[in-house]
Amino acid sequence: MDVIGMLQNKQLLRVDEAAKILNVSRWTVYRWVEAGRLGGTRLGAGSLRIFSHTVAALIDLHCVGAIQAEHVDVPTKHNSLKPRAVSARSLGRETSRLRQAAAV
Repeated sequence: MDVIGMLQNKQLLRVDEAAKILNVSRWTVYRWVEAGRLGGTRLGAGSLRIFSHTVAALIDLHCVGAIQAEHVDVPTKHNSLKPRAVSARSLGRETSRLRQAAAV
């Protein structure tokens, strides 16, 4: 199963699955859960599962790259503190594109 399909179809991931998707060690996943960077839950007597939506959110949070200029309000001297204007549609497309890029 590809990474995007796994993130869309599974709500809970094993620690090794999350580590593989994020290209980090299992121990890093455990540390990130303890630090609050990833969300997880314990099943039974200690089996940790990671919420797939937190893995996707972490990927989205740390993505770098060009944003389509037509959807960005470029700051000027007068509005340098205003947030960028991004439509929900363009955000969805950008998220899908970034997840596909992360899968490669």
